[in-house]
Amino acid sequence: MQLGLRPTRRMRVVIVGAGIAGLTLALCLGRAGHQVLIVERSPRLRGEGYMIDFFGSGYDAAERLGLIPTLAGIHYPIAWLSFRARDGTTRFRLGYETMRSLLGGRHFNFVRGDLERVLFEALGPGVDVRFGATIDAFAQSGDVIDVTLNDGFRVRADLLVGADGVHSRVRRLAFGDDSQFVRQLGYHTAAFVFEDDAMQAEIGNAFSTLTVPGRQLALYPIRKGRIATFWIHRADGDIPDRGDVAAARELRRVYGDLGWLIPKVLQRAEKASGIYFDTLSQVIMPSWSSGRVVLVGDACQCVSLLAGQGASMAMGAAYVLAEEIERCRGEVGTAIARYEQRILPAILKKQKAGRGIARWFVPESRARLAIRDVVMRMSASRIGAWLLSRQISGESVIPPATE
Repeated sequence: MQLGLRPTRRMRVVIVGAGIAGLTLALCLGRAGHQVLIVERSPRLRGEGYMIDFFGSGYDAAERLGLIPTLAGIHYPIAWLSFRARDGTTRFRLGYETMRSLLGGRHFNFVRGDLERVLFEALGPGVDVRFGATIDAFAQSGDVIDVTLNDGFRVRADLLVGADGVHSRVRRLAFGDDSQFVRQLGYHTAAFVFEDDAMQAEIGNAFSTLTVPGRQLALYPIRKGRIATFWIHRADGDIPDRGDVAAARELRRVYGDLGWLIPKVLQRAEKASGIYFDTLSQVIMPSWSSGRVVLVGDACQCVSLLAGQGASMAMGAAYVLAEEIERCRGEVGTAIARYEQRILPAILKKQKAGRGIARWFVPESRARLAIRDVVMRMSASRIGAWLLSRQISGESVIPPATE
């Protein structure tokens, strides 16, 4: 960790959530000599999830943490971005390296779960993890916070961090009901992985995206003969049942009329377990802290899958929080305030961009879809590449290393 700061007093920190933000923060604080407890509701690390574009702040944080060689090992060097019609015919395709060059090569493709595994395996002995548990209550008194888990375990800490995602329990306990902060964007999304060597061969070494008005899905190969899927479609309202059966039912209802490989993939959905199924939302809050409770990652900074860089921003924000804790030498209030000052403007900017991108990411009409495709095709040209780079890039929340 290249914080380059003098050690602070040893703190005890409880982090709720073993996702990208929580694991990154635990890694940073553990390396700085603090005692960290991660509490994760799931009984184990989650599965692959969906493919993410990793660049910007997350790449910079990973570089500071010495993780780039390991991340290169989980990167998928896909040859093509293939855009398909409803019957599966290829409308056009773009070379992946062309897209990657827009970011100076500082870009990876990998599935979310692989990044979480890398972070988890990098944790040091100063970090404990309790799977299958979550926070039940907390009480603040002076310079300490007493945390009670749902299994009855109690711990006294200097800081409680909510890194437990869009549906954060820490946020509800500290700030109130989700309805105050979670803004639905009018889409449902799903993702799952299955094994099929023959289908993978047919897809080839490409990230294939099939788009029709109001609906989009992607199929792409991952290791060991498996195929990862990602689905997004226009839909209002919350999802009362996020279980596998409900997810497969909605996918068949929405995508059942499409051709190509989709009928076979929908059959796989009906047998899948652990389907990611949720609304597309943003979390918008004026402040991310209350006393010795602070939020990080999607619990407070969710920009939505449409805006991109969610995982990268989560990792960058966690790194910045750890950096400020060290810079402020354990003065929690000052560290949290500086963390918010550094990260909040960038998050608000990305959230605004995400709301604007939504109608182009999943166009609701053939005319808008045609315009989007023209813009994507232009990215192969020098001018188009420059325009696209301005859309996908963003100022990192982590300044360049001085070493």
